[in-house]
Amino acid sequence: MAPFPLPTAPPEPRMTSIARIPARLWAIVPVCACAYLAWSAHVRIERVDYVSGLAGGPGDVPDARSPTGYADGRRELVIPERNEGSFHWIEETQQMLARGELRVRHVDYENAPFGREVSAASPYRWWLGTVAWVHHELSGTPVGMSVERAALYADPLLQGLLVAGSALLVAWRFGGFAAAVVSVGLVGMFPFASEFLPGMPDPRGVEAGAAFASILLLLAGARSAGSRAFFVAAGIVGGLGLWISVPTQVPVILGIAAGALLSALVSGRSGASPSPEAWRSWAFSGGTTVLAAYLLEYFPGHMGSSNLGSVHPLYGLAWIGGGELLARMAARMRGARPAATVRSIAGAVLAAACVASVPLATWPFWISLNLPPGAIRDSGFLARDLNWARLTELPGGAVAATTWAWLSRDGSTLAAWATLLPVGVLILAAALLLRGATGPLLRASLALALGPAAVALVFACGQLGWWGAVDGAILAVLVALAAGDGSAARPGGRWALAAIVAAFAVPGLVRMAPPAFAGTATALTPRESGELVDRHLAHWLARRAGEPGVVVFAPPEETTTLSFFGGLRGIGTFAPDNHAGFGNSLAIAGVKTMEEAQADLQARAVRFVVIPSWDPFFDDFARLYLVKNMSSRTSFFVNELRHWNLPPWLRPVPYQIPVGGGFEGQSVLVFEVVDEQSPAAAAGRRAEYLVETGDLAAAAAADERLSRYPGDVGALAARAQVQGARGDAEGASQTLAALLSRLSNGGDRYLQWDRRVSLAVVLARAQRFDLARDQVRRCMADATEARLRSLSTGSLYDLLVLAHAFGLEIADPGLRDLALGLLPADLRGRL
Repeated sequence: MAPFPLPTAPPEPRMTSIARIPARLWAIVPVCACAYLAWSAHVRIERVDYVSGLAGGPGDVPDARSPTGYADGRRELVIPERNEGSFHWIEETQQMLARGELRVRHVDYENAPFGREVSAASPYRWWLGTVAWVHHELSGTPVGMSVERAALYADPLLQGLLVAGSALLVAWRFGGFAAAVVSVGLVGMFPFASEFLPGMPDPRGVEAGAAFASILLLLAGARSAGSRAFFVAAGIVGGLGLWISVPTQVPVILGIAAGALLSALVSGRSGASPSPEAWRSWAFSGGTTVLAAYLLEYFPGHMGSSNLGSVHPLYGLAWIGGGELLARMAARMRGARPAATVRSIAGAVLAAACVASVPLATWPFWISLNLPPGAIRDSGFLARDLNWARLTELPGGAVAATTWAWLSRDGSTLAAWATLLPVGVLILAAALLLRGATGPLLRASLALALGPAAVALVFACGQLGWWGAVDGAILAVLVALAAGDGSAARPGGRWALAAIVAAFAVPGLVRMAPPAFAGTATALTPRESGELVDRHLAHWLARRAGEPGVVVFAPPEETTTLSFFGGLRGIGTFAPDNHAGFGNSLAIAGVKTMEEAQADLQARAVRFVVIPSWDPFFDDFARLYLVKNMSSRTSFFVNELRHWNLPPWLRPVPYQIPVGGGFEGQSVLVFEVVDEQSPAAAAGRRAEYLVETGDLAAAAAADERLSRYPGDVGALAARAQVQGARGDAEGASQTLAALLSRLSNGGDRYLQWDRRVSLAVVLARAQRFDLARDQVRRCMADATEARLRSLSTGSLYDLLVLAHAFGLEIADPGLRDLALGLLPADLRGRL
């Protein structure tokens, strides 16, 4: 009889070449990822510095006493792609540091003169302020200026920390290959990796990163049997994420709860899914973090806030209650059948009441959906921020109401492929979840990660801004796949996963690659050119105003940039907290008479009205709203200004857009709100405005209006300027004769100061230097700061040229310096 064969060990699976790579060598990938981030940030910072240095900036005088670090509250940094939220984060951080406020709850640069509340959470502001303080200590620059420098580094530093920290954690708990995969994903997934751009401080990257980290820690805990530390850490990170952004983190938490139930369902009695006690720990740590965050944010002065769009105690209670219900359901799915005692039932009812508190508190929002446009709604965690419809802040980034609307409009673009290809990871994960041969631990991990990924994907279909959070959730799914429980168990599994990662990382990196910096040959984007014009206009207005905080009425987007660059105050903007200011801007644009407009502007202490030709806001507002209510397709107030039907309390101020930058053919109407002018003075100033801006056809019509005032010296001087500009020698000669006749009779005795400057210019051009010198002498003697600032750039330059020619000067050295400082650098150079 043959001997019984001895048992033999099963043959070990053949290792593929990628599986033979030592774990330590995978550390090269995170290092390379961080090096790429450093290079990319350096190239982008070079461009931001270059653009910010164009058109005379940075040219403002540093002032350590100013909150911004520059005199009169001005700013210099050109925000790439005009990111609306970045303006606010820089302004609020500078205010926080200047006033020593730990929490910024009110700003006065919008909804002037009353200001508005600030509901944005403090942690990101603290991070930006910390980076600014370090720069201030190292460089010695004023801390306000350091905030602008910190805006260049804050988000890239966060991304670098996220890559390094995630790689270390994943390598420890999931292996070197998984760490390499997550490192590539964090720098190559689009649009996730584009949320950390230099010069655009914004918490979107932090929000997506917190969503990813809260899921990753849960996966790490699921692989650590009997350990709740990772679940506690995941709860804390999730609570901090909810503090930073309720609209992002609450859906992620709901998705995690759904994933936990799915994990318990597919695991059954195997015990591969996390224990009920682990979920209680997660919910309790997260809920208490939310409660602590609420106290840090609002205690003691703002505890009564009912705004569920920001961190609120109800979210903490709902999380704790939801964790209890989740733990009970997970226990039942694992086979437990606890007795239904009075205590157990009471606990379940109390937990359900905590969960129900949030939808009950937001119930008025659902009722308010039938309110008219403009009504304020508290939509809670369904609120939308400024970037909800924007896929990325990179140049040329898609903007659309929904993902389908974007894809239908743009079709198959590189951005579309880079955005949608990662979704294939979810399809692969779902297939492995349904595959019978998948191991229990991998199945439980995939189920847990798929829950938040699915919820995020649903939100992304309705809001483009959600795709960054989708990428964060997909990264967590990738970690579960790369851990080796299923994909690497078969030959070629890691090669396949590496190919999948490369398939979406390559187009993502190509889409996000910074353009090479070409120095002075760098071509500006339209938004960069527009922002340079806005900065020039804001600085010019600030110099003319002579004091910080002057109120300007302009379209909302223009108001934001004028406030940022010029230290001015505005009324309506698109800031989510500025409902009142936005409504008041619409009310001014919708007035039916000039008397209403005057009353509204005076009530808001408005000094300047600014109407840029390239901003269609008032036209869009009239077309979409006023036509339904007033049978008009234009804003009465704005339309009257464009057609030069000016009331006597508005004075046109000539402003010349800087040459170049693609804004040729554009213009800006600037009006100063003044005391009512005499008809002759108003007509003369309007005529000289048209001459200085080069609109000679309209100036001819203004000349006819001036002819109604033959005895007014100021009107005659304005007519002479118009006729001289138009080449009407005969008319100019006749006007000069009338002017000299009036002067011989003392007609300039009560002439207004700016009209006297005009008179001096006319006399000098007529070569009546004796009379011109006398007028210039009187102008120099009577000059004041307010009068110098009231002159247009052209009139001030002409006055100083004449003064220099006649050997005259302003007696006060401070006023002399002011007069020169009000001129652009090129005109100062000519003097």
